[in-house]
Amino acid sequence: LSTSHRSPGTSGLIQLAGPPRNPIITSHYEYGVKCVVDLQHTFFSPRMAPERLRLSQQVARGERVLVVFAGVGMEALQIVARTEAKEVLAIERNEVAAECLRRAKRMLERNKTVTCPGGGKGAAERLTVMEGDALNILPTLEKSSFDRIVAPRPKEGNMDGDLGTGDAGKEFLLEMLPLLKLKGEVHWYDFAADHELPNCERTKETVQTVCQSLGLDMEVIHVAKVGSIAKRQFRVCMDFRIRGRLEAVDEALK
Repeated sequence: LSTSHRSPGTSGLIQLAGPPRNPIITSHYEYGVKCVVDLQHTFFSPRMAPERLRLSQQVARGERVLVVFAGVGMEALQIVARTEAKEVLAIERNEVAAECLRRAKRMLERNKTVTCPGGGKGAAERLTVMEGDALNILPTLEKSSFDRIVAPRPKEGNMDGDLGTGDAGKEFLLEMLPLLKLKGEVHWYDFAADHELPNCERTKETVQTVCQSLGLDMEVIHVAKVGSIAKRQFRVCMDFRIRGRLEAVDEALK
């Protein structure tokens, strides 16, 4: 899973039995919602199901939700199917994963278990899929227009983690945060070693640095590990809220 799409490719997956299939595509049910997975060209982890359920439970009626790094789209599908969010916008660069999400959206139209009509619209009607690089799409979206951002960022090899040489996702945060309304919340995913748990100070510092550069005051709501990616290495999620602009906070404290 070393490519930018975090997928095994045609040579990384061996079919042991049955008629030859290319591509190898399957579907996965999670809490009554189905997604489509191309096993050779996309990444998907069913172990994140409890975390996706937790995310859905945070979404309030009428929210506009942005899902970046959507992959095959289970986060977006769960939110739009289980909540009364007004709109869910999913962005994904991998063209195969984006097509899997579009297929799952069509299946969602026929899903009789979906019972949360938001704003008078069905689940599939409230889901929009945008294919392309998030760094190119995010600047084109309306500022201060989303109530919640979900960002299950994929690991960028040796660039991420406690010994990583990358920017820990700062370039994405710089484009994402201006799209969030004041009092809006972000679910930001990062990667940490066991010695960084449970506080994940490096992740907090990254987010705080970006918020300060944008003149935003933030508060951490929740931080916890949500999965294991290697020995003593974990995926973590930090939920944080934008409380206001720093100049407004300074005035209130005077």
